Amino acid sequence: MQHVIGYDLARGLHIIAVIAWVAGLLMLPRFYAYITTAQPGGELEQTMLKAARNLRAIILTPSLILAWAFGIFLFATYLVADWAAFPGVLGTVPHWFWGKLILVLGLSGYHGFLSAEGRKLAAGQRPRSERYWRLMSEVPFLVAIAVVLLATLEP
Repeated sequence: MQHVIGYDLARGLHIIAVIAWVAGLLMLPRFYAYITTAQPGGELEQTMLKAARNLRAIILTPSLILAWAFGIFLFATYLVADWAAFPGVLGTVPHWFWGKLILVLGLSGYHGFLSAEGRKLAAGQRPRSERYWRLMSEVPFLVAIAVVLLATLEP
């Protein structure tokens, strides 16, 4: 069966989508830190709320969808040359892949958490401190390190 998109192109697009997604996850908590310390209703708050909303809508959500779509495609094409063999093939998946998948699911949950927190900030709620958001901005980088090392070293 001929694929519409080749494996190497899908892998490149997957990496680009992941880079965009993680970059957005690194930026968004910083925006939230600025919003948290800004004067309610002030110009800085409004500017940062708009920037955060645009970041989520233009970069984060599309790159999340693309990263998952290309990742699933890569997983399927890597594992299954013959779709009839699919059920038994899952047992041959290396252990490192499951660790990577768990971390990526965690990043996806973190993405959802940031989206929910953005809605709270837009509603004028400030349940978390600037320091909290600055610390949270490091989380995606640490997870990305682990994911990349799992994918490249295949321990």
